[in-house]
Amino acid sequence: MKKKELSALTKPTATQDIIQMAKEDKPEEIGFGNHMRYRYHHELYLVAEVEEEILKVSMFLPEYLTLGGKNPIYTLFADKKRDTFTGYHVIQQKWTDAMLYHLDFIWGGTCKAYCNEASTKCIQEYLGMNLHPYEAIQTFQQGVRRRNILKKHKKLTDQWDAVMRGVPKIPKSFEHWIKKTGLRKHFIFYEYTRKGADKGYCTWCEKEVPVIRPKHNQKGRCSCCGTDIQYKSVGRLKKLITEEDSAYLIQRCNDGIVVREFTVRMMVSMTSYQKPMICWHERRRFVYTKEHNGEEFYYGYDRTEGNRRWIQGELRMFCGAGYPEYVFFKRGKVFTRNLSQLNKTVLRKTGLPEYIRKNDCMNPCAYLSELCEQPILEQIVKAELFCIAEEMVVQERTVSYRPAKELGKALLIDRFRLERLRKQNGGSIYLQWLRLEKEQNRVISDEVLMWMQKKNIQPTDLTFISDRMSPQQIKNYLERQSLETGESIKDLLITWHDYLIMAKRFGMDVTDPIVFRARELVRRHDELLERLGNVDMVKQAEELEEKYPLLSQVCEELKKYEYSNKDYQIIAPERVEDILIEGNELRHCIHQVEKYFERMHKRESYILFLRRKEQPKKPYYTLEIEPDGTVRQKRTRYNRQEEDIELAIKFLKKWQVQLQKKISLEDRELAKQSRQLRAKEIDELREKQIKIHGNFNGKLLADLLEEDLMEVREEELIAA
Repeated sequence: MKKKELSALTKPTATQDIIQMAKEDKPEEIGFGNHMRYRYHHELYLVAEVEEEILKVSMFLPEYLTLGGKNPIYTLFADKKRDTFTGYHVIQQKWTDAMLYHLDFIWGGTCKAYCNEASTKCIQEYLGMNLHPYEAIQTFQQGVRRRNILKKHKKLTDQWDAVMRGVPKIPKSFEHWIKKTGLRKHFIFYEYTRKGADKGYCTWCEKEVPVIRPKHNQKGRCSCCGTDIQYKSVGRLKKLITEEDSAYLIQRCNDGIVVREFTVRMMVSMTSYQKPMICWHERRRFVYTKEHNGEEFYYGYDRTEGNRRWIQGELRMFCGAGYPEYVFFKRGKVFTRNLSQLNKTVLRKTGLPEYIRKNDCMNPCAYLSELCEQPILEQIVKAELFCIAEEMVVQERTVSYRPAKELGKALLIDRFRLERLRKQNGGSIYLQWLRLEKEQNRVISDEVLMWMQKKNIQPTDLTFISDRMSPQQIKNYLERQSLETGESIKDLLITWHDYLIMAKRFGMDVTDPIVFRARELVRRHDELLERLGNVDMVKQAEELEEKYPLLSQVCEELKKYEYSNKDYQIIAPERVEDILIEGNELRHCIHQVEKYFERMHKRESYILFLRRKEQPKKPYYTLEIEPDGTVRQKRTRYNRQEEDIELAIKFLKKWQVQLQKKISLEDRELAKQSRQLRAKEIDELREKQIKIHGNFNGKLLADLLEEDLMEVREEELIAA
């Protein structure tokens, strides 16, 4: 509807009978106090006309009519032929497409409207509705909005349907396959007798089979079909429902492929266990182009159309407190009967069929996603390097390579080492050792390399000792120490590294085999740790300040972080010695690990002291904080957290709030960089699976750091 043409139309004005009726209408007071208002019996008056096939409805407020006004406050223009409407608000002097119940002069979205007989007949005949004029207009508006939404939505659904039309029919043999192979768990049900059961019903064979001394929940193998099964005693159960398994069907779709995810489960009632019900349905499709770019579709409820259909988007389900969470793809069996044909066409340059033949229980979407990120995955699979391929697909591990015609050169090794990698089915760690071997132009035995891979030891983990000992010597030494102490190899590596750092600080000759290859490593480590507590703190501080010249200046700048209340106070160290004394008193690692001083030097994080107000000089908790007050760690004696920290946390939160008014823009910028570095460090720790023993019972260090974290809330930053 063109606004210029509508402006040229005459607008219905108030008739004399409407003006008289409004004057006779006495309003009543409703509400109280500041919410007091007057309500008329008729809150709105309507006058309607049709001109040039357009319905014009003028709307009048009674308070204006009582003052003798004849012009409407709002005029609605409705065009049934074009299925549209708009209106002009006189006071606001603007055109609006708002619904009636959204107009500012209609109280609460509803009102009692009056319309004389002629206008009522005009509105009803034009709109074709035998309703009250006000309700008829609202119904027409709602219909227009609904039809516009459906029209707009149809453009979207037509695109979805065009893609879905390219999805072929399910193969005839698929239903039998998904019930037998796609369902990953099968059972043999037997009826217990004192003499022992000698037969049972196999859900895979779908018939009775002989059994020998079965036990409830025991796993076994069917003597007829050879399928892995689990025995179930009929008398022990009333019903059985298995967890949902995923099964995948890969088919050609337009120029690419479609990966179809099905869910399947078994439901069995013990009263009719020989007739198990196997339920399966398709819930998701991933349509890939020939470049392996995918779009996800799921079968769900379309709110706009009000029916169930295929919808483009991510499948989400409500969990916990009602928040929708993305449903991740799970490993599942893959239908393989059509793979040979696909391998000749759309999957020829993917390596996916070869990967599935090696491991038919997998997630095809994860493979294709990784193939887009690392195209060398195809060559790795076709070269039968399945261990590396599994790490890339399942663990999303990145394998560095360079473009080359030969795979060996692409992986930065040679043909000889590539053959060793294939023969030993080595993983990415094995590959890293082969690269080091080639770089140093020497040969390390396969036994040692497989041991390094099994213990998850990368070449970079041994840089602190690799210049003095060969990989074979390192392996032998660590195995002997592990046998004597019972410590894990990874824990011994950390102990060994720390021991050499402390030995060097004491001026010991770490190039002497007696020192770097100590007979009793853990004992020597603990002895140095005990001695380190008695070292001259001034001398150690001088060494640190020489290495990190900004430490003293940083300590002076930390005064703004101090804070106290009646119970606690936060104190900034005045010099480096204060930090060393604190660590020595509380027996934690703050004074032994240089990374904390390096972070202070770079202004990535700072060390502060949390003290009780009545004992300000007695070490209580040591804090590592970021420039904006985010608390990374809070540790007391022996690197622990006691129950009393819960009371101190309330104080720390108050300290974080008041601190936001003190810190500068430079501090906030440093805090952003600190958050990024912290997140990167936690990701690396989680990837390496570094654990903390002793008080923490082998807990992941990454999890421990995340639990200890007290971030400054976003609303506090905004308020500051």
